[in-house]
Amino acid sequence: MRKPLLMLLIMIFGISGVMGCAGLRPTDDAGKPKITLERVEIASMFPWVDLPARTPLGLGFVLNVDNPSGYNIMLDNIKFTVSFEAAPGKYIEIATPTVYDRIYFPPKTTSQYRVVSIMDSGTIRLTLLVAQAPKVQELKLNAGDLIKDWYAKVGDFKFGIKVHEGMAVFSTEKGDVFVPFEGTFPKK
Repeated sequence: MRKPLLMLLIMIFGISGVMGCAGLRPTDDAGKPKITLERVEIASMFPWVDLPARTPLGLGFVLNVDNPSGYNIMLDNIKFTVSFEAAPGKYIEIATPTVYDRIYFPPKTTSQYRVVSIMDSGTIRLTLLVAQAPKVQELKLNAGDLIKDWYAKVGDFKFGIKVHEGMAVFSTEKGDVFVPFEGTFPKK
């Protein structure tokens, strides 16, 4: 008789313990971190050279990291997909920057965090010809002309740059927190 009672008590306390631990993680109500795309900057750009030569392009993605909680949070890793606008409202994935910096964000602050991604026209061309070929064909675009157009217009941001499928992992004193994010620049 004691064994079933003991098992029942262990299960009750175990479930309430798990639920109590889950309650310790930050939520939207209790101060979960939030990430938003503030802007995209040209980190470095080289003069265009026709394909198949490779022309580097460095973009800086400035992210606002809002920590509304009352304790420090540490960014453990962050990744997102970068897409360029190929036609009005139609985006094509270009790169997926991933960063494993460990940086702390103080409580009740919004700080900026910059991710610099270095791409080049050769890699973008291969992406368009292989992984993104169905989208390029669907939009009836020429990969070489599209890349040259992007390089000509990126300095003035005359096309949209989308950050999506973003995920940041924060370590806190209360456990790990996973924060999805996305954004578009220039903001419309």
